[in-house]
Amino acid sequence: MQCLICKEENDEFAVTCRSCKAFLQNRVPNLDLFKTAWKVLESPRKVFHTIALAEHKNYSFVLFLLFGIALSFTGFWLFQWGTYFTTLLDLLPVAVGLGLVLGLLSTLLLTAIYHLSVKMVGGSNSLRNSWATLAYATTPIALTLILLLPIELMTFGMYLFTSNPHPYTLKPLSYVVLTGLDAVFVLWSLGLVSVGTMVVHRIPMVRAGLATLMTFVIFGGAFLWGAPYVTALW
Repeated sequence: MQCLICKEENDEFAVTCRSCKAFLQNRVPNLDLFKTAWKVLESPRKVFHTIALAEHKNYSFVLFLLFGIALSFTGFWLFQWGTYFTTLLDLLPVAVGLGLVLGLLSTLLLTAIYHLSVKMVGGSNSLRNSWATLAYATTPIALTLILLLPIELMTFGMYLFTSNPHPYTLKPLSYVVLTGLDAVFVLWSLGLVSVGTMVVHRIPMVRAGLATLMTFVIFGGAFLWGAPYVTALW
């Protein structure tokens, strides 16, 4: 970015010129959760630039907690942990509590994996910006928790988390549609991670996609590796 006053070249995320201290672009002191989350879905390139500029990465931790809860319910569905509970009322607080723990772990582990993956492909930005990029890229996954999970619970109840009988045998069309929508929202989040990586870390889309894929494979492997230990707790 070239300063209009002194013509000095500056970093594209600089707010003031390093030479004459003139303002290059507006300050972004804080992020608004709903406004920023909506813009992530609407115009991701523009809003990820804003996220990188923000002095305070507001609500990133909240989004990671929502991601952890979504991950917890995914584990209950994938590994059929519902068989260890009597009713849905017994299961829900445990799933949410486990999700909060997973959210705390994810904000550390997932961010570290992502940041190292980005560095390996030539990314150049701070760990703090990596954390905020990942957090806001999980917005579609937070939507599945708010929009799809209640419908799934009302449709299948405890059978969503057990195999006796499997929820597909109860309502095959509903099961295929809802799980398909879940998959679409996850892919949407992965796409947003790639776009955010390209913008915030200033690397080509192919390398951004590679960093996203590496992060997904490593974190997914860690999740599958840790699942038997959670099963042993029940």
